Amino acid sequence: MQTNRRFLLLPALVLSLAACSGAAATSAPSSAPSSGAETPRPTPTAVPGVGGGLIDPGGLGSGSGAADDPMLGQANYVTPAVGLVQQRHVSVQLVRAAIDSDGKAIADLRWYSGVAPCNQLDSVQIEQDDAAKTIHLIVIEGSGPGDMACIDLAELRATAVDLGELAAGTWTISAEGEAMANKLEVG
Repeated sequence: MQTNRRFLLLPALVLSLAACSGAAATSAPSSAPSSGAETPRPTPTAVPGVGGGLIDPGGLGSGSGAADDPMLGQANYVTPAVGLVQQRHVSVQLVRAAIDSDGKAIADLRWYSGVAPCNQLDSVQIEQDDAAKTIHLIVIEGSGPGDMACIDLAELRATAVDLGELAAGTWTISAEGEAMANKLEVG
């Protein structure tokens, strides 16, 4: 009789494993954007709670190795939303900084996040120390109000922040997360 029980448990085990692997396959994050359409660039808009503003990042220099770096392409540029709840800091993976044609410093930030409305840009906090010539940026996301079902899908997000005119010298631009600090020479 014990031999028959083993054969009854084997199909149940196989079905359980198949169900688990199917669930894991559907919940694995994807690094691809949620749509194949070109992502619109932001229009200049003030970032809530900070002195800087979002800008069109089209003028940022590409730097070395840009063609080989997936963080530099296909990002969904986002602008802050209002009325978000459950604000939290996100881990920024890339910081680029440049001086635009008007002499203003611009920081381009990129990170992976879930899709809206569960994950939306709330604001970017700027911590600037003029004496030390450092700027630290903190990207804050939140969720739309109310109960909602959220899918487990990753999206590459970006925002560009106008840091204004900076004093001459070498500035260190950093962000909370895994991104390496970026040195910016201001003439």
